[in-house]
Amino acid sequence: MSLLTNLNGKIAATAMVSVLERGFLYGDSVYEVVRTFQGQHFGLPEHLDRLRQSAAYLYMDVPWSDEHIQSELERTLSQASWPESYIRIVVSRGTETKISLQPSVDLQPNLLIVVSEISPEPILSDTGLHLIIGERRRTDHRALSPAAKTGNYLNNILALLEAQHQGAQDAILLNAQGEVTEATTSNFWIVREGVVQTPPPEAGILVGITRHFLWQILQTHQIPCAEVILKPEDLWSAEEAFLSSSVRLMMPVNRIDAYQLPQCPGKITQFLWKELLVLMAQEIHPAEGNAASAIR
Repeated sequence: MSLLTNLNGKIAATAMVSVLERGFLYGDSVYEVVRTFQGQHFGLPEHLDRLRQSAAYLYMDVPWSDEHIQSELERTLSQASWPESYIRIVVSRGTETKISLQPSVDLQPNLLIVVSEISPEPILSDTGLHLIIGERRRTDHRALSPAAKTGNYLNNILALLEAQHQGAQDAILLNAQGEVTEATTSNFWIVREGVVQTPPPEAGILVGITRHFLWQILQTHQIPCAEVILKPEDLWSAEEAFLSSSVRLMMPVNRIDAYQLPQCPGKITQFLWKELLVLMAQEIHPAEGNAASAIR
């Protein structure tokens, strides 16, 4: 794999952290995943804003400015020899001098940026994903809020492994009330009777950045949409379903448990995909987008 790392400003092909690093020992860290599009990072301000929200939830300090993090990201990205990249930004609480659950008062956070190669062109799958409704429940917000993107991902890992053991590619996690939340690394959407529906934040989800941009598109084009509390039985009347995430963008769903979706990818999914690529191009090349609008 083509890979670059930047650990506290030092760029190398790989990086090592101490065995006393709290992110390694306890998952005591927050992170964001950004992708490039047409060679430029996309949605970075939104990701950095969420990074700081997650850190605040963990009572963790992020001492670097957004400008510094962006500068280090771009400096690392400039050394990549490939066209499109996956970018992971990790902030850990720091490295201890001894093993202790209690964080030391003088800890200095670590900043890690990982850049790796991804497919040069985003593609909407025409086969779709097989999902199951997993038995493992989403972490309750009273224990560890799903709204914070932390390094503690064991709940999601176990759900994903259990889905794969059952021959599926991903799992839909329910909350303690038996309501649909999201997949293991993606927000979940369905289309029922022409209305695009997705679980609300209070169901127990991480509010995705791609979800944010898709919501903008839905409202701009006045496509009926709603945040809805969904139960598993609501999924059996869906005409379309898809997942959204920052790297894969949108992934159509062809099957949930034994239910075969009538459309995959459906017409609304295909429309949103095309508009998302347009929006991304306008975001990274705003001057060109304004010029095109003026010509029209």
